[in-house]
Amino acid sequence: NEKAKHIAHGAFNRAYRNHYGEVQPFEGGELELLIEMRSLNVKLGILTNRDREFFEHEFAVVEDGAWLGLFDTTVCGCDTASRKPSPVPVLKALANLGMKPGADCWYVGDSTTDVVAAKRAGITSIFFNGTLWEHEWINKIFPGTPAHPYQPDAIVDTFAQFKWLMEECLS
Repeated sequence: NEKAKHIAHGAFNRAYRNHYGEVQPFEGGELELLIEMRSLNVKLGILTNRDREFFEHEFAVVEDGAWLGLFDTTVCGCDTASRKPSPVPVLKALANLGMKPGADCWYVGDSTTDVVAAKRAGITSIFFNGTLWEHEWINKIFPGTPAHPYQPDAIVDTFAQFKWLMEECLS
């Protein structure tokens, strides 16, 4: 129910305005990885269900603004008519990058909605398990059943694992 989702996001935004501000990288080393990816001519984008009002402030304060200028596109929840798990935000990001969906487009996300959006858009889904859930639990939340068919193409627990995966695929 899209109308109910819009109402819920509005309520979330009203509450979030009182609490947002500080943002920290997951584990350290992300900036170096992003710079390395840029040096390899990898196009980078950020997709978030967060509204641009919050995203732009938070993005600007990560590592004192060091991430600004590293991304080719950003798509926020308010930039499209529907939010993830809809594929629409993913497809908008790809359009912004001048790319078509395909296996060579990766979406690294840390939620079930990220995996579903990537798979619905027809691109590769990498699940970043930053919470370090046991893989048995991950198999439960992505069962691959007819009712819940979407599964990530790969799971990484750390950015070091992601870097290895990226280097293996690029070589």
